[in-house]
Amino acid sequence: MKKLIPSILLLFSYSMLYAQDRKITLNLKDKSILTLFKEIQLQSGYNIVFSDEIVSDTMLVSIYASRLPVSKVLDSTLSKKQLFYRLLSDRMIVIGSIMLLKKEDLDTRSTLLSGTIVNSEDHAVPFVTIGLFDGAMQINGAIGGEHGNFQFRHTLKANKAYTLKISSLGYEGLNLNFSLTGNELQLKEFAKFKLKPKARQLKEVTVSGDQKVIEVDGGNIVFNVSKSISAHGLNGLELLGRAPGVTVGTDNNVSLNGKSGTSILIDGKQTYLSGKEIAEVLRSMSSSDIKSIEIISSPSAKYDAAGTAGIINIKTLKSVIQGFNAGFTTGFSYGLNLRSNQDLSVSYRKNKINLYGGYSHFIGHYSYLYGADRLQEGKFFNSFTDDTDKRNRMGSRLGADFAIDKNQTVGVLLNGNFIFGGGITDTRTEIGAAATTEVDQVLTAINDYYSQQTQRYNVNLNYKYEDTLGRIINFDADYGDFTKRAGNLQSNRYTAINNVVLSDNLYRSLNGIDIGLKAVKLDYTTNLWKGKLETGAKYSSVSAGNDSRFLEVQANSEVLDPSRSNKFVYIEEIASAYLNYKRDLHKWQLQAGLRVENSASEGKLEVISPISENAKSIRRNYTNLFPFFSASIKPSAPHTFSISYSRRIDRPAYQNLNPFIYLLDELSYWQGNPFLQPQLSHRALLQYVYKSATILGLSYTYTDNFSVEVTDTVDQTRIVMVPRNLGVQKHVALTLTQTLVPYKWWNITFNGALFQIYNDIDFGAGRTLKLRQTAARLNLQQTFKLPHRFNAEVVGFYNSKRLAGANQFARATSQLDLGLQRSFIDNKATLRLVFSDIYKGSKASSTQSVAGLFIHNYSYYETRQIKLNFSYRFATGNSKGPRSRSSALENENGRIK
Repeated sequence: MKKLIPSILLLFSYSMLYAQDRKITLNLKDKSILTLFKEIQLQSGYNIVFSDEIVSDTMLVSIYASRLPVSKVLDSTLSKKQLFYRLLSDRMIVIGSIMLLKKEDLDTRSTLLSGTIVNSEDHAVPFVTIGLFDGAMQINGAIGGEHGNFQFRHTLKANKAYTLKISSLGYEGLNLNFSLTGNELQLKEFAKFKLKPKARQLKEVTVSGDQKVIEVDGGNIVFNVSKSISAHGLNGLELLGRAPGVTVGTDNNVSLNGKSGTSILIDGKQTYLSGKEIAEVLRSMSSSDIKSIEIISSPSAKYDAAGTAGIINIKTLKSVIQGFNAGFTTGFSYGLNLRSNQDLSVSYRKNKINLYGGYSHFIGHYSYLYGADRLQEGKFFNSFTDDTDKRNRMGSRLGADFAIDKNQTVGVLLNGNFIFGGGITDTRTEIGAAATTEVDQVLTAINDYYSQQTQRYNVNLNYKYEDTLGRIINFDADYGDFTKRAGNLQSNRYTAINNVVLSDNLYRSLNGIDIGLKAVKLDYTTNLWKGKLETGAKYSSVSAGNDSRFLEVQANSEVLDPSRSNKFVYIEEIASAYLNYKRDLHKWQLQAGLRVENSASEGKLEVISPISENAKSIRRNYTNLFPFFSASIKPSAPHTFSISYSRRIDRPAYQNLNPFIYLLDELSYWQGNPFLQPQLSHRALLQYVYKSATILGLSYTYTDNFSVEVTDTVDQTRIVMVPRNLGVQKHVALTLTQTLVPYKWWNITFNGALFQIYNDIDFGAGRTLKLRQTAARLNLQQTFKLPHRFNAEVVGFYNSKRLAGANQFARATSQLDLGLQRSFIDNKATLRLVFSDIYKGSKASSTQSVAGLFIHNYSYYETRQIKLNFSYRFATGNSKGPRSRSSALENENGRIK
C-alpha cells in the first residue's frame, strides 16, 4: 500500500532535475519494481510514493548500474512500464501512470481547478502541495508548478462543500472551504493564495519562527517549555505549576481551572501512580527533557476515563536530527539554599535507527516553612514547622527506535527516576486555653528522616504500523516498578511553661511501599465512511504493597506497637475497550465514542484491627460506561465553535485505601480509608476558537461521590487527616486563552479562568455543609526580543480567594518572575538568568472549619530564587529529519520524530 489517491501522483508537471544527481549502484535481475524502489530509498535517501493501482509487485525489472544518477535509473526503467516520475522536493519522488494521465486530460466532463500561490511579498511559491478534500477524505490533489500555478481536474457536484488544503515547506498551511454553482462546474479559477512564512531551516535544527510559549492546537492548550526562559532549571513538578490553568497545591494536589481530579500522562501513557508518587517522579524530571505540556480539557473515548477535571499530557523531547547530537545544561539556583542542576542528552540517528538517552539531577536542600493555628474544644494548638528536604533527585532514560520499513516501526524506552537522601522537620506546638490565650504547655516534635529512597523503573515496548490508506495499528506493552523506603526517628516532648519536661517519647517508624504494574494496549485507526474510526483495548494490572512498622524506643529496646503496624496489599485489574468515530459533514465535524472499563480490586490486611473496622479483605468489582460526544462547526476559516460531553472517573489512590495510621506527632496523624469509593463526573464544554490565537471555553462539571482528604477531630485534642466520599461537587468555569503580537519583538499570552465551586458535603454526625465560592486564576506571559540577541520574559500569576478541597478557603496568592536570555556561538550556547517570585507573593494561607474545629494554615515554599543556567547543543548531522511515510505529506505521527 503506497498511496491512497492515484490522481495526486499523476499531475506533477514540473521536476527539479538539478537535485537528481545522487548516484546509486544496482544489480537486479528479474526483480520486482518494488525492490528497485527500496534500493533507491536506501542508497539515496529519497522517499518514493505511488499508488497500488498503477504499480504492482508483479512488474519485473532488470538493471545493472554502477554509480549511476537516480534520474538515469528511473528514465531507463519507468518508461518501459508506461510510468513516469516527478521530483516533489529534494527528498521525495512520486510515480505516475502515463496512460491514466492521458485519460484524465481527455475527460472534459470534470471540473478544471486552477490557481496561483504566492508568499507575503507576492512572489511565486514553487512546488506547493494542493489537496482536494470531501470532508475528512482526500479525493484528489496536485503539485504546483515552478511559478506557483496549479491546475487539475476532478468531477465535482454543485452546491456541495469541498476543501482545498495548501501546504509548502517553510509556510503555514492554508485551508479553503468552497462550493460550486452550476456555472462553475466546467472551470473554477481561484484568486491568489497567499502563504505566510512559518519556519527557517538551519544546518542542525529547524527554528520555528512563529512558535509561541503557549499555543492552541485543536482546542487543546499547549505550553511549549523550550520557548519559556523562566521554565529552564525547574523540575517537572515546578514546571507543571506554570502551565495555563494548572495549580499545584502545597499537598502536591494538581487542579485544572480550580477543579481537582486531573490525570497526568507522560508521552500519552498512564503512570499508574497516585498524587504523592507522581509528584516525586516529576520532581526527578528536568525541564530540559520536556518538550511541551498539553492541556486536554475534553478527552475523547480513546483516552483512559481517569481524570474528572481533564488530562495533562507531558511530552518529552526526541531528536529529529540526523547523525550524532548532544546537549547539556548546567545551572545553579539560590533562595534559602544553594542548589545545582545538570542534565545531558545524546542521540544518534541514521537511516532506520534512532538511539537516544538522557540524564539529569538536582542536588541541594529545599526549605519549607508551614504552620497551623487550631481552635478545638475551647483550646488552641498553634504549631510551626521548619522542614528541610535533603533528598537529591535523578532521572534517566534510554531509548531506541527501528524502522522495519516505510510502514512499520518498533521501539523500546527505559525510564529510571531516583530520589535519595535525608530530611528533618522541627515542629513546635503551643497549647493553651482559647479564652485566656495563655500557653500552658509546648509540644516539640522532631522528625529525623534519616533514610529515604525512592526508585521508579519503567520499560515500554512499542510497535506501530501506518499505511497510506490511513490505517494505523499501535501496540504498547509496559512494565514498571516503584519502590519507596523511609526510616524516621520521631521525638515528642511536652514541656510546661516553666520548661519542666512533662513527658518525653521517642518513636521509630519504618515504611516500605512496593508498586508493580503491567499493561498492554492495542489501538487501531482506519478510514471509514468518509470519516475516521478509532478502536482499541487495554489491560492493566497493578499490585501495591505497604509494610509499615511503628516502634516505641525505650531505654534498652524498641517495642513494636501492633496497633500502629500492619501490612496492606492492594491488587487492581482494569480491562477496557473503546470505539470512537469522527467525520466531517460540510462545515461540521462530529465525533462520538464509548469506552467501557471493568475494575476488579482486592485490599488485604495482614492483621485485623479496629482501624480496619474488622475487615481483613475488601473486594470490589464494577463496570462503568464512559460516553463521549462532540460537535464543532466552522462557519468561516477563522472561527470554530464546538460543544462536547464526557463522563469520567477518579479512582482512589492505592495508599488512600490503606487503613494504617501515620503519626505526624502525638496530636495529629494521617489515616487511609479502605471503604473509599471512586468519584464519577459528567462534564460539558462549550468552546470557541478564533485563528488558533483565541480560545474561549465554558465548562460545567458535576461530580458525584466527591472524594477528598479532610481534617477532622478524633477527640478533644487530636485531629486526623483522612480521605472520604463526602457528597456532590459542582464546578462551572469560564476560561480564556489569548495570544497577541503587538509588535514583531513583543509577544503576549494571557490565560485566565473565572470559576465557581459548590460543595454539598456531609462530614457525618449531622455535620452538613453547603459551600460556594467564585474565584479567578490569571496568567500573563510576555516575551521581548531585545537588541544584541537578548530575549526577555516577564511572567505573572494571580490566584484569587478560592475554595480548595472540601471546606478549605485559600487566600489570594500571586507571583512575578523575570527572565533574561542571550544566545551566542552561532546560537548553540544559551545563558539564562531568572529571578522568580520577586516579592514572595506565593505565600499560602487558608482557613477551614467544621462543628467546633477551626484551623488556619499557612506555608511558604522556597520559590523566591535566583537561577543561572547555561546550555550548549551541538550536532554532527543536519535537520533532514525522519524518513517520511507516504501517508503523511502534511503530518507524520510515527514514533521516529
